Amino acid sequence: MKSVILAAGVGSRLMPLTRNTPKSLIDLGNGYSLLEMQLKAIEKCGLREIILVTGYKSEQIEAKVVDYKDFDFTIVFNPFYRIANNIVSAWFGLKDLEEPAVILNGDDVFHPRVLQGLLESQQEITMVVSRKKKYSDEDMKVITNQEFVLDVGKDIPLEKANGESIGMILCRGRGLLNVKQMLLQMLRSEDNFQLFYLSAFRRLIADDYRIHFSECRAEDWAEVDFHPDLEEISKHLFADLPPLF
Repeated sequence: MKSVILAAGVGSRLMPLTRNTPKSLIDLGNGYSLLEMQLKAIEKCGLREIILVTGYKSEQIEAKVVDYKDFDFTIVFNPFYRIANNIVSAWFGLKDLEEPAVILNGDDVFHPRVLQGLLESQQEITMVVSRKKKYSDEDMKVITNQEFVLDVGKDIPLEKANGESIGMILCRGRGLLNVKQMLLQMLRSEDNFQLFYLSAFRRLIADDYRIHFSECRAEDWAEVDFHPDLEEISKHLFADLPPLF
């Protein structure tokens, strides 16, 4: 099982913190960068092989991971990070894989039990979903029934959403093959370069491919996108994490 971390973006909404530092290496407090928080959680779940898709200030990330001898890193540089969304990073990270993989957004912080719950799934594609009372336009919203994800996208009407994709997806076997094929098909058109990689899963759903989901608690993960997110992580998520590390 490999972990594919999509960490190529500029992180412009966190300027000026990201002016000289890639988003993955932003200090979250307690001595941890965003990337280190992810690696600690991944390590707790027994995974060691990491495909790290980089772009913006990649050299800093590459220099940082040299210190982590317990992981087997493969650095994949996405040269299109300034002109394309993470659909291109997903393609670069997955295109040569044949074994099961977990795709991770590079700006997610999560408790190890979120990933552990996902790894228990034996389905071909399993998406981690979180629930909350209200959703926003920025959320990667989902509609689910009791078994499957029926739709995913930021443009889902707020009143129809009943969950949020946190950006962590397990793909194996035929599911991984179908995802790679869909990404390649979509990237043949430049019109799709600005899409999120989850749009590939949306198209698979539209083609009647069944995507399962694993649920996690809303308090067990956070997305680092805006400056207030950093404060929220220090207040809430860190309260539960230090004993584990």
